[in-house]
Amino acid sequence: MCEDCGCGHTEPIGEITHFYTKPSVAVIKLDQNMKNSDQVQVKGSTTDFKMTVEGMRNDAEEEIDHAHAGELVAFRTPDRARPGDKIFLVMREVSSEDN
Repeated sequence: MCEDCGCGHTEPIGEITHFYTKPSVAVIKLDQNMKNSDQVQVKGSTTDFKMTVEGMRNDAEEEIDHAHAGELVAFRTPDRARPGDKIFLVMREVSSEDN
């Protein structure tokens, strides 16, 4: 169950602008804030996978812990992504111990 409504829904937070195949790195233009450790879903016409954000970098190639709407960020992905793919924040599920 997610924190807000109990459904485990996703919320759009950005879009992939570039993807570099050899290092498997996606560049994302953010519409919402994002931080390392966020669980995200990458979804497009031929793409659909979930991952935990780790090692996020800003456009100066500095490792950062969080980024704000309007910024460009980059991080490694476990699978191929494509420009135009959307990034969704997967809402944190609340375990029965949290209640």
